[in-house]
Amino acid sequence: MGFRSYYPSLEKFPKHQVLYTFNHNAEQDIFLLTALGLQNTRFLLSEKTLIYIPLVISALATGTFYIPQKKHPRRRLQFFKKTTKFLKETNYSIAASSEGVHNHFHGIAPFNRGIYHMVIESNIPIVPLFINVPKESNMTDSKYAKNGTLGIELLEEIPTKDWDINNLDMHINDVRNVFVKRFNELNPNCKTT
Repeated sequence: MGFRSYYPSLEKFPKHQVLYTFNHNAEQDIFLLTALGLQNTRFLLSEKTLIYIPLVISALATGTFYIPQKKHPRRRLQFFKKTTKFLKETNYSIAASSEGVHNHFHGIAPFNRGIYHMVIESNIPIVPLFINVPKESNMTDSKYAKNGTLGIELLEEIPTKDWDINNLDMHINDVRNVFVKRFNELNPNCKTT
């Protein structure tokens, strides 16, 4: 596709169970994330993507879990309960976008709450993965994207053992601010809040 990419080495990733969460505003995100080669990690993907048959085949082959959309609140709640149980009973990590399904733009969208409930219930730390897709290389913004260098950065692990469900929105905002700060450092002419 004409893009170059960079990744942290696998040795730098934690060996313990975590929630990997990442920003998600480019079509290329899926290629970058799967190229990481994370072991003992299950990805969460929206049921909205079930229309892309090649993606479904590869996702199911790697053990991806499909999240029901917000318009199905009961199934969505059951999904999060089942996935939380999976986390408690296994040593697998989970990789999921905090932004969930949203209209893509060059910035950081609001974060959803579901995966953070799982983190508190499962008592696992968060590892932010910042996906850097320069605006001119983002295929979402236009039909033509310039060649460029895309990458994933492994940011500092965030402990959650002292988190309280009553302060969930504050905790989510703190994690989002980690992404906003990094986005703004890399995009000084296109800041997000």
